[in-house]
Amino acid sequence: MLKICILSSFTSVDEAYSLIGVVQNQIRMLVSGGYNPVVIVKEGFRPEQTFALPQVELRFIPHVHTSNYVSELMEDKNFKQDVEKLKERLIENLKDVDVVLTHDLIYQPESLKINFACREAIKENEHMQKIKWLHWVHSATSPSILGKELKQGDAYFEQVKQKFPNSFVIFPNSYSIPRVARNFGYEEDEVKVVHHATNMPSFCKWDAVVTQLVMEKNMLQADALQVYPVRLDRGKQVEVVIKIFAELKKLDYMVRVIIADFHSTGGDKVTYRNDLIKMAIDWGLNDHDLTFTSQYHPSWNVSIPSKSVHDLMELTNVFILPSKSETYSLVAQEAALLGNLLVLNHDFAPFRDIYGKNAIYKQFSSGIGFDGLDGEVTTTYGNEHGFFHDCAMRIKYELENNMVLAQQKRLRKYRNPIWIFRNELEPLFFSPDKK
Repeated sequence: MLKICILSSFTSVDEAYSLIGVVQNQIRMLVSGGYNPVVIVKEGFRPEQTFALPQVELRFIPHVHTSNYVSELMEDKNFKQDVEKLKERLIENLKDVDVVLTHDLIYQPESLKINFACREAIKENEHMQKIKWLHWVHSATSPSILGKELKQGDAYFEQVKQKFPNSFVIFPNSYSIPRVARNFGYEEDEVKVVHHATNMPSFCKWDAVVTQLVMEKNMLQADALQVYPVRLDRGKQVEVVIKIFAELKKLDYMVRVIIADFHSTGGDKVTYRNDLIKMAIDWGLNDHDLTFTSQYHPSWNVSIPSKSVHDLMELTNVFILPSKSETYSLVAQEAALLGNLLVLNHDFAPFRDIYGKNAIYKQFSSGIGFDGLDGEVTTTYGNEHGFFHDCAMRIKYELENNMVLAQQKRLRKYRNPIWIFRNELEPLFFSPDKK
């Protein structure tokens, strides 16, 4: 397997520094992808968070003087001496490395000495000449602007204006490729797009078991997801949720249903759960599509913490509530507040009072009459699959045409670290070299 290195000038894990977050995401991507990355930092750096993962090897460069002001660096009498120290250490640190990822190295004044050290090392060392360099640029500022502030007419300093050997420039959007290529002296096909990823488990601070479930069942890539916190009483009509999601699956949707079945360890509740599992299989769902939390993890056997339900609702985008009897349903309110599309039971009239017009209403029968008195409303379907197919089509329309829901789904699927790594970053490790 290729040896991948992230070259930085970090002195500590300062979370206020945006590049720390970007690099931590890259470390997670590499480790999740099966790599054991090298991360180069300055001497004195204390490993924390992802930098302290057992798969990560820290290597160190000298803590030389640096500055964000080129004029100050040009007055530094130790400039070339410091570059020499860095060069020797980089040659040693990179002797087994195939690909180096950098951040703002090729234009940021603070990284100027490391920039020169890398270029000098490439001139002198055969292995350094074989390394592929992927330079993340977090601003389109041209290195020629940097070059104007350096000593003019000195070949040593003029080299910073030249294209970095065997490298690609990495930028987070394709629209800027012509501008970035022009500013940095690269061809347009030498500027590659790697979008920034958001790692939802850390961003949302999910519980560890929730994160395990989400990753194990590939939920970030799902098109429609629901968590239904419910005691397994038959009046909650869990089968309705399962049938609608089964029809969504037939529409080429990846679906995930999580039944957070609490206090359901005996009697008819167990029988009901077994009936639901069998019915789900008959309707086309598998054990990746449908999860009962009581069967997923020992700590969830009897009940699931409210924090875990909250975490799951941050992930999901649909909340179907077909229950025939409720006084209010706080869980539907919480789901809606966390951005889930509500699909409620039209036959249970109180829902229309509680949640108003900003929900989808479908007929799922009711344990009270339309007059609000004791009674029953029974809706039957001449074509059950057809009815639930129509429900699925309505949900699909909203997920694809409501801007908030559509954007949420798009970012969850295509801006998560796993997708970005597999589709945008890792392929660059194996792309043809640029000399």
